[in-house]
Amino acid sequence: PAPALGSAMAGLGNVFTAFAFIASGGLLFGYIIGINGNVVTSGQLLCADDWAGEVGTFVSYGYRQCYKLGALETGFLSSLNLIGACLSSLICFRFADGLGRKLEVQLAAALYLLGGLLAAASPVLWGVYVGFAVYGLGIGFAMHAAPVFIAEISPAAVRGTLVSAKEAVVVLGIFLGFFTGFIFSNIAQVGWRLMVVVSAAFALVQAVGITFIPQSPRYLVLRAVREGDAGGAPGPLEEARKALGFFRAGTPACEVDHELEVMRQEIAGSIGTEVARWTDSFRYPRPLVIGCGLVFLQQVTGQPSVLYFATNIFKSAGFGSAAALSSVGVGLVKLLATLFTVWRVDQYGRRLLLFVGISMMACALALIGTAFVFRECQAPGVSLADCKEADVTLPRGWALATVAGLMVYVSGYQVGFGPIAWLMISEVFPLRVRGSALSIAAVVNFGSNILMTLTQEVLQRALTPAGVFFGYLALSIVSLLFVKFQVPETKGKTLEEIERMLAPRPARDVRAP
Repeated sequence: PAPALGSAMAGLGNVFTAFAFIASGGLLFGYIIGINGNVVTSGQLLCADDWAGEVGTFVSYGYRQCYKLGALETGFLSSLNLIGACLSSLICFRFADGLGRKLEVQLAAALYLLGGLLAAASPVLWGVYVGFAVYGLGIGFAMHAAPVFIAEISPAAVRGTLVSAKEAVVVLGIFLGFFTGFIFSNIAQVGWRLMVVVSAAFALVQAVGITFIPQSPRYLVLRAVREGDAGGAPGPLEEARKALGFFRAGTPACEVDHELEVMRQEIAGSIGTEVARWTDSFRYPRPLVIGCGLVFLQQVTGQPSVLYFATNIFKSAGFGSAAALSSVGVGLVKLLATLFTVWRVDQYGRRLLLFVGISMMACALALIGTAFVFRECQAPGVSLADCKEADVTLPRGWALATVAGLMVYVSGYQVGFGPIAWLMISEVFPLRVRGSALSIAAVVNFGSNILMTLTQEVLQRALTPAGVFFGYLALSIVSLLFVKFQVPETKGKTLEEIERMLAPRPARDVRAP
């Protein structure tokens, strides 16, 4: 038994190495989120109130200038990463199956590197905008390729752990962003450039490392089946054999050949030699409903609003000036909860963790919504509707309750929706359309994120913050029903078994004995 265990672990070593370079795209996604608050802030990209130096315009040239941007301009700059990610996800929808998983990761690393250098080095504001948009294109390619690539190279027993671990890497990137922002925030006007250029250094490491990682064996087998390749160098089937040997290092050659042959038969039986069109994704309605439904509900159940109020929640609870550091505490809770999911996802399964996580979110939203009914204005004689946000507070007891609710909400999100939604979309789509179908899910994810960000202020004015949280509570209940009736358990199943389970009924019947 001991040698067999050692052999298995040796084989996983190459999978873990590949995971590190593939998931680096998630690290860089989290990193830009982490530094954003320290980049687009007074004393850095934006001018401090007491700034006596040069104030730049959209086209003025200079490295020691800062800018006075309105709320719309600031919001647009902060959203450029998401807009770029949405655009590249649309590109993936049309071209992903031709590009392949590895090339997508390489494109992501190149765009991260180029975007980071452009934003950091540009002496004009429009160049900074372009840099962040290019960086966002990298996010789209990275977040599209990573879950698929990781799922396709991982043995079924650890696939859930590794795909979920990508979410932990995103949270780690947020932490690195917080830390880098803290280090450089005291360097007025140019500190933000140093924060951004660090991302380019990470991207360079990813670009070099991914060069030495083979292509996904499943993607190569898909190519071989479409091209009618029966094996032999230098065809894609032989490439697939070598790639699978790399990812199963230490495994006997006969077992590698057997796994490859099972993979080839499953794929050939599923798709034949027909080349998939980009519209074929819509021929698989159940996987599309599961994948798009999960990422949509992930975004519309309130995480942006809950985190938006985090600093004020801590301030009302009596943390004073330390409330601004609440993001660090929230980030720590996010990381610990994500690590728990990574540790247990292949034991507890996807559905259970979704049920537990969403239920925690619902309880927390009910508590926060109730507490926000009791918000009051500290300024004498001023109504809550006319009160400045800095003067809005909560009674002490309710304030402490909302801190607890905030932590429960964040934990629930990271136990359920955070990692599991991305894991499920890496598993449920058939290999034949996996690239284009996952692109649709990614567009839904980034698009709904942008929508929530842009409508947050409008919703709060129309419904009050308490009403918004109760609305998210209702959507959390809808999410529980969606998981109960639509989301299957995929724990322990190979990707080919999942594909058969979710195939349209006629396809399942044809293969029935």
